[in-house]
Amino acid sequence: MKVPALIWVGFALMAVSLASAALFTGGVYPTSWEWIAVAASAGSLLTLIPPSTCPREKMGSILILCLAGWILLFIVPLPAGLVAEVFPSRWHAAQAADQITGRRAVNWLGLSLAPAATWERLLDVLPCLAVLAAGREMGWRWRDRIWLPAIPVIVVAVSESILGLVQFGMMRAAGGDVASATGTYVNRNHFAGLLEMAFPLAVAGAFAAWKRRAVWQSTGLLVAAGCLLGGVVVSLSRMGFAATIAAAVVVTPILLWPKGFRWSVLVPVVAVAGLIVLLPTKELKQRFFYMAANEEVNTDIRVAIWRDTVPMIAAHPWTGTGLGAYERGLYAFKTAKPTNTVDFAHNDYLQILAELGIVGIALAAGLAVWILRGPLRIALRHPGARNWELAVGLSGSLLAIGIHSLTDFNLYIPANAMVLAWLAGLAMSPGLWETANRGELTCV
Repeated sequence: MKVPALIWVGFALMAVSLASAALFTGGVYPTSWEWIAVAASAGSLLTLIPPSTCPREKMGSILILCLAGWILLFIVPLPAGLVAEVFPSRWHAAQAADQITGRRAVNWLGLSLAPAATWERLLDVLPCLAVLAAGREMGWRWRDRIWLPAIPVIVVAVSESILGLVQFGMMRAAGGDVASATGTYVNRNHFAGLLEMAFPLAVAGAFAAWKRRAVWQSTGLLVAAGCLLGGVVVSLSRMGFAATIAAAVVVTPILLWPKGFRWSVLVPVVAVAGLIVLLPTKELKQRFFYMAANEEVNTDIRVAIWRDTVPMIAAHPWTGTGLGAYERGLYAFKTAKPTNTVDFAHNDYLQILAELGIVGIALAAGLAVWILRGPLRIALRHPGARNWELAVGLSGSLLAIGIHSLTDFNLYIPANAMVLAWLAGLAMSPGLWETANRGELTCV
């Protein structure tokens, strides 16, 4: 199947953008992320320009448009009286600001408690939505070689893991206290978040290559999976390690079962026991059993932040504070680290609920279920599907980041959010649904 040159250019630009986002500290600094976001958006648009025969499904598109519309609504000027009815705290804050500054009361207000922060977060969200759409299109364009769009994710993550292993080895060789490896990231948990999404893909890719009798490819992907797992271990991220092991425990038996290995039901027990005993370094084991005294955000602080977030959510349950306005909304309820900036809830689900309200979390949850249902259905019910191994790998990737998001804010790290959007696009792609049936290709 011939793919237009414009799509190849867009794909290359997206791959370079993803690598750059990871290289420049995960894209957490706006000065570097801004141009990466523009490049990723441009690459995504290039993949969507050539006419396509990709089937259009309504529900996923509706959920994406509704979620994007709900986020944009927070920066659209609305009548002040309407804002006073649906978001009283925003109205009172605006009144107080007018009284302090002596300004005349405004007649139009945005719903966001921090409009500038919402605009800044939009620079993260909109490129990721473009990447999601491009991932879906690329999965259809390359449905006869659908692993191709997944390669940049694996390559970038493996490169980061090798760098992390080198960092850890050098610290060990130098003696003294050994810190966590972070690759080019600022934070070990976000470094682990990238690797844990790529690990199930590498494992599933090794199985797919073995099925095609491509021994060298299979071996290379198994080595890549080992590097990724090793990188998660030396990151010393407890939740990253737990999420990766959970993905391995789910993915491996599914991959083995159709091969006739009925004993694969024992794999989870053996894998958990073996990996927990053999893999963790002494430093990671210490982090599981003891809390480091100099840890910036430990478990107790996380729990305190979550506890502060609950009344914040209750103050405006339906609308939330607006995307990126978590820090501003938490001021009135903050008890944890009172002298420090707390701009993340360290729980993606809790923060999305706090910022987008019940409406926003319902739309996000609906979209997540819609994305996950395709690969899960193929993985569990259609082992004869042409792209079955990729469906299993994508399911494991989404599961891993979903677990890790319980105690961290990986979805607010631009590079990791881009990887998730990339994989979600492939998971939604009709190209993933093809299955072999009497020598012909049909849709699952």
